[in-house]
Amino acid sequence: MTEIDLSPQEMGLSTLDERIVHALQVAPRAPWAALAPVVGADPVTLARRWAQLRADGVVYVTGYGGDADAVIALIEIECRPERTLDVADALVEERSAFTIDFTAGARDIMVTLQTQGTIGLADWTLDRVRRLDGVRRVRTHLVSQIVTDAREWQLRALSKDEVAEIHRRVRPATSPTMPRLSAAERAGVLDALAVDGRASTADIAAAAGITARKAREAVAALTSTDRYIIRVDVARSRTPWPVSVWYFLQVSADKLAKVGPLLSRIDEVRLVVTATGEYNVIMAAWLRSLLDVNRLEAVLEERLPGVRIVDRSVVLRSLKHLGHVLDADGDATGRTVPVP
Repeated sequence: MTEIDLSPQEMGLSTLDERIVHALQVAPRAPWAALAPVVGADPVTLARRWAQLRADGVVYVTGYGGDADAVIALIEIECRPERTLDVADALVEERSAFTIDFTAGARDIMVTLQTQGTIGLADWTLDRVRRLDGVRRVRTHLVSQIVTDAREWQLRALSKDEVAEIHRRVRPATSPTMPRLSAAERAGVLDALAVDGRASTADIAAAAGITARKAREAVAALTSTDRYIIRVDVARSRTPWPVSVWYFLQVSADKLAKVGPLLSRIDEVRLVVTATGEYNVIMAAWLRSLLDVNRLEAVLEERLPGVRIVDRSVVLRSLKHLGHVLDADGDATGRTVPVP
């Protein structure tokens, strides 16, 4: 077995930590016994290190999706300066607002929102947000297509051969059938996975009030479809890419279909969506430094004629990500407001 460096690196993770996180990004619910030969440590060590990373808020695992009627929108909110953090704190408690960034630039807060249909979106923006004290302006971008998102983004700690070996060792169940669950039981399963996508069968069963067998079958059925995602995230400050930026683009209609996939191939890009409104492409990227904000912009406009970056906002702090409440350093606090 290859000897792995256990000492913390400049980015805040040891080499072994990086390999554990990358392995779970490839196969989020894989047993430690299956990952041990690839990662390079015994299952007990892997479990112990992972438990410490979660306790420190460095990593978190989220289950989400599965609602075909869900509408996704990106919301820009401008606030009175003295009320910005109060507005953001109020939004943290909203289940529909599953990601919240405090930003510099033309918007104070960026919210990624999921609602039930456009009626739910209208209710949220017109009723809930505008009634918050301190909100001056709300601009809504309805997402028409998610070209790529951070489920595809992974640490670069494992080789391509090692990633392939994990896929070989961890094979998904073949077309499992969802057990018959009441609405409350199903919600219990979904909420348990939203809090911890690696939750044990026993913990999911206890949270949903069902048998362990039903919990196991439910998880297998959910994860067998592309509509339901279990994703492993690492605190941005612990990576070599501590700067997060939102870019707002205008792309000519004849180039729109090609530009999205091209943007998604850039390693630093975490999200690319097409949207309605003033900007028809919005993307988020993780960068190594503030100098790279304008460098990336220059490269994009040079290599992609017909693309104009209209605006950009640097994330000063992320308050919530996929329902996980974050502290000032971007680490998970352990409190989760599950996505509905």
